[in-house]
Amino acid sequence: IGQGYLTNPTGGYSSFFAVILSVCVPLALWVLGNWCLTTLFDGEGSFKDIFVATAYSLLPVPLTVIPCTIASNFIIKTETTMLSLIETIGLIYMVLLVIIGMMVTHDYPMGKNIITVGGTIIAMVFIMFVAVLFSTLLTKIVSFVSNIVIELRYRM
Repeated sequence: IGQGYLTNPTGGYSSFFAVILSVCVPLALWVLGNWCLTTLFDGEGSFKDIFVATAYSLLPVPLTVIPCTIASNFIIKTETTMLSLIETIGLIYMVLLVIIGMMVTHDYPMGKNIITVGGTIIAMVFIMFVAVLFSTLLTKIVSFVSNIVIELRYRM
């Protein structure tokens, strides 16, 4: 949204709703997955603590992406790599803050924290799989019930 031609030559854009979902869904999956996993592995952080630490850790992303988006309207072609570098540094810093934030929140040593972060990513995938499976099953049930209602209407 709002990027200059050099960084967005096709003119593609995202809706505000899509941008909000692209932040909130992974955040919710991370917090839920981390809370579920660290509850089993004696983590000291509550659901609220995990959410707060993760939300604060996301701060470098808007602090780098928003100025880079504004600057993309005024730069020349050779400076686009600098904007990519700044955005990448913001993302790497965010990942480091999330890892350190989870380590402090749960009072884990670095080794156990890295294992927990990897497990949290696996838990996120598992939660998405179960959600897709549940929604597919729900769709099939609704379709089945509606077909039964249609058949009963034809018979009466």
